[in-house]
Amino acid sequence: MFKGTIKLAVSVVVVVAVIGLVQVLQSGAPADPLKEWSYPKAKRGLEGTSQPPLVWAKFTTTDAFEKVWEFYWQKVTEGAPVKLPPSIKRPSINSGTLYSGAPPEQKTCAYFRDDNPTARVGVFVIREKQRTISITIVRRAKEKETMIVVALDLR
Repeated sequence: MFKGTIKLAVSVVVVVAVIGLVQVLQSGAPADPLKEWSYPKAKRGLEGTSQPPLVWAKFTTTDAFEKVWEFYWQKVTEGAPVKLPPSIKRPSINSGTLYSGAPPEQKTCAYFRDDNPTARVGVFVIREKQRTISITIVRRAKEKETMIVVALDLR
């Protein structure tokens, strides 16, 4: 009698385990929360936590600082009501705040850029409803890669 009960219990456990495994395989890997803010073809390196509420990663690319800055500038100002005319030269240090949309869906972006000859630095901090994205771009004078750190805070 016990042998039949044990066989039944083992069979039930195996079936439940197989169903669970199938569900995990069908759901696939979790989506990358940084994908939207990753620089195209950049090499992903050092990473912090990979689970929300705080996720960050360091990327590197051989693209020039200016190209990386422009990529993120276009992303951040997309849909903004006013853009700077291309004829305006940016100063070596500039900063500002952009707003788009109306509360509570309003998006706010603070940015800072320093074109110091020893190390060019750019920072974007984008605040949206229930998330903050921070992007830091650095290119040191004698280095061959531009470093990008992207952090996403979902608090």
